[in-house]
Amino acid sequence: KAMYRHGKRSNIFADTPMQMQPVRLEIYRPRFRCDACGKMFSPELTFLDEKRRATKRLVDAIRERCLDMTFHALADQTGLAVNTIKNIAHDLIEELDRTVRYETPVIMGIDEVSIAGKYRCVITNLATNNVYQMLELRTQDHLKPFFKNLPDRERVEWVCTDMWRPFKRPFSQYLPNARLVIDKFHVVKMASEALEVERKNYQAQLSKEDRIYVKKSIRWLTLKRPGNLTPAEQKALEVVKQAIPELAVAYDFKEAFFRIYDELDKQNAQNAFEAWENSLPDQGLVAFKKLAKTVHNHYDDIFAYWDAPFSIT
Repeated sequence: KAMYRHGKRSNIFADTPMQMQPVRLEIYRPRFRCDACGKMFSPELTFLDEKRRATKRLVDAIRERCLDMTFHALADQTGLAVNTIKNIAHDLIEELDRTVRYETPVIMGIDEVSIAGKYRCVITNLATNNVYQMLELRTQDHLKPFFKNLPDRERVEWVCTDMWRPFKRPFSQYLPNARLVIDKFHVVKMASEALEVERKNYQAQLSKEDRIYVKKSIRWLTLKRPGNLTPAEQKALEVVKQAIPELAVAYDFKEAFFRIYDELDKQNAQNAFEAWENSLPDQGLVAFKKLAKTVHNHYDDIFAYWDAPFSIT
């Protein structure tokens, strides 16, 4: 078909920044009209992304950075609109969703993270320390379909999570070869929380001025493990324990509970817990007694920690 030159047109395209400043290219292209159909054409330039009004190298640079930087920061850096950055990122995510397949974890972690005011369920591969999947919510309606449709679900041998029962119910039904182990840090955290209850009980009896001192000065001393205290903090802790005997007792029970996980053998760990529980006084330390009850409620899953091939947390 005969093509006739029909003037030229200039367009502005964004390019990669130079010296921290946005760059724009003004591209002049001739236009041609088709004699047969009357349509207008311009030569295609392979280094341009016509859809984004940007060079392909800029789009590629944004794709490399958009998962590590905020859209607003990239917009400021390149001079592109935030929505353009967002659209490039969404295209990348859709492409990754189509092409990238993660291997089903043999050792799976299940936890949650609060994002935008909602708890999202996070599935991790604990053997590689990578995020495997994130579910919109941590409800049964989200967990059950995930486990039901999980590829190669028979590969999963261990699942590490907290004591939130909705996590336990769906996985046991769909992961036939998996054993549950309650995460160590969720367990020992309860001992720290029990100590905090005792500190607050003591604190409530003090004047306002003394309460502020106790909260600021004593809280972190008692929550830290002894090995993490500086020499000055160790001396300060001894002064606190002498001055407040009730808090000293609670602190020692917290530390004794932590030391259960220092045992290398399951039977020794179970014996250590039994000795710890039997040493609890008949009166007081209610929060520690609740901790002992919680351990009994999840006994097998907590002590499965010592059955695993290595420390799973």
